[in-house]
Amino acid sequence: MALLMNAADMDRMLEEIRPEGETYTGKAWGTIMGGAVEILALGALSNVYCYVGVTERSLVIAILETFDISHIYGKVCLPFDQIRELKIGHGLMPSQRIIKLKAEGVKLKLSLVNNTLTTRGIDQKSGMKTILAALEQVKK
Repeated sequence: MALLMNAADMDRMLEEIRPEGETYTGKAWGTIMGGAVEILALGALSNVYCYVGVTERSLVIAILETFDISHIYGKVCLPFDQIRELKIGHGLMPSQRIIKLKAEGVKLKLSLVNNTLTTRGIDQKSGMKTILAALEQVKK
């Protein structure tokens, strides 16, 4: 049972759900914030850790089990062209970004923080930068 989020688990889990023919341009860890979890049918209204990746055409999220973060509990693979609403804002911490998006059947509130206290070997800063840049392009 993994206690820390790590690059090896992130790579393995995101690779399992990568859209065929696409490659990741950025990866980071994040938190799906309460409320969005109900929409994703995960059954709880609390925050859930996840690994987030972007490819050339999709946002991919591996939702982690609450008590054993070495396993995937849920999966989201959302092509950019299906995103209908997208807002990126600042959170309470200076390095936090809150991503709110809506697509057909999906409403998601995702927090990305440039913090590596609970991770091993994840280049969070670079991954966040790439993910946010890709999503900014979707907004245009």
